Amino acid sequence: MWREDSYANRRMGILLLSLAGLAFTTLDATVKWLVQLQTLPLLELIWLRFFCHALVSGVLLAPHYKLDLLRINNVKLQALRAVLLGLMTSCNFWSIQFLQLTETAAILFSSPLIVAVISHWWLKQPLRGGQWWAIVLGFIGVLIVVRPTSSVIHPAIFLMVLNAFLFSIFTLLTRHLAQNENPAAMQWYSAMGPVLLLAPWVLPNFVMPHNSVEWVLVFATGLWGAVGHYLWARAHQYASSATLAPFGYQQLIYMALWGWLLFGDIPPLAVLVGGSIIVLSGLYLLWEQRRVPIALPPST
Repeated sequence: MWREDSYANRRMGILLLSLAGLAFTTLDATVKWLVQLQTLPLLELIWLRFFCHALVSGVLLAPHYKLDLLRINNVKLQALRAVLLGLMTSCNFWSIQFLQLTETAAILFSSPLIVAVISHWWLKQPLRGGQWWAIVLGFIGVLIVVRPTSSVIHPAIFLMVLNAFLFSIFTLLTRHLAQNENPAAMQWYSAMGPVLLLAPWVLPNFVMPHNSVEWVLVFATGLWGAVGHYLWARAHQYASSATLAPFGYQQLIYMALWGWLLFGDIPPLAVLVGGSIIVLSGLYLLWEQRRVPIALPPST
C-alpha cells in the first residue's frame, strides 16, 4: 500500500532504492563471473537464479508474512510480471557475457524515455516540447552507445535495447501493482513464474555446479535478486517514481566499479558520452514529471 507523502518516507524510499540498485549490480557482476567460467549452461543459470531467489524469499519472508506471502489480488498481472522478469533476465544474462557491465546498464537506463512515450500513447499523458526534445536526445545517446556504424557491433547490443523496452513495461506494471499488492508476495511470485516455466527444459539435462565456489556464486545470484526486487518494490511504496528514479542512475557507477575491479573493463568513450546523454535526458524528464506526474492505469 502507498504511504503518505512526507520527507521521512521519501528519504526511506531513496535509501531502499539505492540498496536495491547495489544488489542488482552485484547480481549482474556475479552473473558475468559465472558465465565467464563456462561450466554451466546459460538457461540453467537463469533457472538457478530464480530458484535460489524463490528459496531465499521463502525462507526469509515466510516467518514474517506467513500466508500473506501467497496472497495476491491480480493473478493475471502478476503472471505477466513474472513472464516479463524471466524474459528480461534471459536477455540480460545472454548479453552480459559479451558486453561490458556499463554498456548493458547505459542502454537499460533509456527505459525512462520509453516509459514517457508509452505513458503518452497509452495513458494519454501529455508531453511538452522540451520533453519530446529530451526523449529524442536520449535516444541519440542510445545510438551513441550502440554505435550502429561500428564494424564490431555485437547483436547483444540490440537484445539489450529490447530489454529496455521490456523493463519499461515492467516498471509501469510494478508501479501499478505496488498500490495494492504485498511487495513480498510480488517478488516471490515473480521468481516462481520463471522457475515453473523453465523447469521442463532445464531439469532433464541438469548440470551440477562443479565446486563450492560455483555453488556460492549461484546462490548469490538468487540472494541478490531476492533482496533487490523486494527493496525495489518497498521503495515504490514509500515514494513516487518521479522521486526515486534519479537515484537509480547510481547503478551506472556501481557497474563501472564492478567491471573495473573484477574484469578490468574500462568503459569506451562512446559509452561514457552516450550514457551521460541518456542520464541527463532522463533526469530532465523526471524533473518535468514532478510538475505533471505520469498517470497510472486504472485499478482492475
